[in-house]
Amino acid sequence: MEEVKKETTRNEDEGVEIIQLDIENENREEEPKVKTEEPKTAKDLFSDFKPESGSEADQAEDDESEDDDEDDEPLAKRIKKENSKSSKKKRNDQTLSSPNNKKVYLQKYKKEWEDIPSVKPWLSESVHGETYFYCKFCKKDYKCGKSEVFKHMSSMKHKRNTTQPPSEKIIKKQMMKFRGLLCPVVTPFVKSRTKDVCYDLIKPYVKFLKACGVKGILVNDVIGEGMSLTISERKRVLEYWCNLCKEYGIFVMVQIGGAPLKSVIEMALHAEKTGVGAVVLLPDLYHRPQDHLDLIRYVKTVSNNTGSMPILYHHHPKYTKLDLDMKKFLLDITGEVDTFVGLIYTTGDLQETVSVMELNPEKFIVFMGTDEGMLGAVASGFTCVMSNSLNILPKLAESICSCMKNGEIKSAQASQALLTKAITNIYNHGETVPALKAAMTIITKLPMDTVREPLQTIWEGTVLKMREKLREIGII
Repeated sequence: MEEVKKETTRNEDEGVEIIQLDIENENREEEPKVKTEEPKTAKDLFSDFKPESGSEADQAEDDESEDDDEDDEPLAKRIKKENSKSSKKKRNDQTLSSPNNKKVYLQKYKKEWEDIPSVKPWLSESVHGETYFYCKFCKKDYKCGKSEVFKHMSSMKHKRNTTQPPSEKIIKKQMMKFRGLLCPVVTPFVKSRTKDVCYDLIKPYVKFLKACGVKGILVNDVIGEGMSLTISERKRVLEYWCNLCKEYGIFVMVQIGGAPLKSVIEMALHAEKTGVGAVVLLPDLYHRPQDHLDLIRYVKTVSNNTGSMPILYHHHPKYTKLDLDMKKFLLDITGEVDTFVGLIYTTGDLQETVSVMELNPEKFIVFMGTDEGMLGAVASGFTCVMSNSLNILPKLAESICSCMKNGEIKSAQASQALLTKAITNIYNHGETVPALKAAMTIITKLPMDTVREPLQTIWEGTVLKMREKLREIGII
C-alpha cells in the first residue's frame, strides 16, 4: 500500500500555504543499474574519444584561411559572400542532421593543372598533402580544387604578391657569385689510436690549395668525413678553415647535413655566425625523406636558422641511398625557400645533370660533382664543377677547363684522359676516401693518409703499389 504524507508549511511573508507530498512505495524496487560492457578491443576503448567529423574547429580554420584573401575585396562583395556562407552552412547542418547524409570526398591535386599557362609560374604541390595546393607567390597552402585555384588567382592578395618587389633574402642570396672549381677538402687526423683531428696540418693544406689556384672549398662533406666527426669537431674544423681561407682569399662552403635535425640546426646557426659563403645539405640519413616534398620540408626547416646564407643540396644517391627526382625538387622548391640556390650533383650521369642544369639556370646553380665527367660538363656549359681531384691534381683539372675555354679541344681531351686514368688507378686500391687520402700523401707529401673508423686506412704495401702505378702513368 502507498502511504501519503502531507506536510503543510506557511510562508508568513506572503501568506501562501505550501503543501508537499511524499509518496512512499513499500514494494518499490530499486531502479535497475545500467549495465556497461567492458571494452574488448583497442577500437572499443578509444571510441569515446573519436572526434566528430566536420568539427567547429576545422570549420573555423577553413574560414580563417579564406579571410586572408577576402580582406582586400569590396564591402558589397564580402557581404554577398557572407550571406552565401550562412545559407551554405544551414544546408550543411541539414545534411549532417539527415540520417542519409553521404560522405564528402575532398578534391586532390592534379599535376596537369601546372600546364595551364596562367597558373604555371606560381602553382605547385603542397607539403601538407594531396588535398592542398601551394602558391609560390603568397607562400601559403590552400584547400584543393580547380575552381579554388582560379579563385585564389583572382584574389587581391595574390595579385599584390605577384607585383611586389623581391624580399631582402632574395636580394642577398644573389650575392653568391662563386663560379669555377670547388674542392671538397679532406680532414687530417693524427696517427694514433684516438684518431684526433690534426688541426696543425690545415694551414699547409690551405697554402698548397692556394698555390695551385684553388678558389673555393667545401668543408665537412663526404670526402671530409664530416659524418665521422662530432658536432663540436665539425664546428672547430670549420672555424680553422674560415680563418685561414679569409687570409688567403678562398671561398668557403660547409656541409651541415647528415646528422639529427637538432644538430643540423645547431651547425646552421654556427655557420651563419662564422660567416661562410654558403651551406650545403645532405638529407637526414636516419629518417630519409620519402619523396621530394619531404625533402623540401626538411630544407625549409633548416633555412629558418641560416639567415640569408645561400643553401645548396648535395644529391649523392650512391652515398645517401636516396635517389629523388631533382627536376620535381627544383620546380617545387621555387618560392618555398628564398635562400635556396642550387645543387651539387654527384651521380656521373651527365645527360641527367645537364637536363637539371638547364631547368632554371638563372635561378639555380648546379655543380657537376665527378672527375671523370669534367670535360663533358665544361663542354655542356657548366660553370661550376666539384672535383675530388683538386686535392691531388688541381693543375690537371684547371687545364681541362682553360683548354676548353680557349677552344683547344685535343689538349683538353688529353688532360681528361690522364686525369681519368690517374683517378681510376687510385680508386682501384681501396675505398674512395682512404684511397684519395693515400694518394694525397704520395703526391703532396702532406701526411693525410689516416682515416677515422669505420673507414680503414690503406695498408702500407698497397700504398707502395699505388705509388708505382702513379709513377708509370707519369703523375709522379
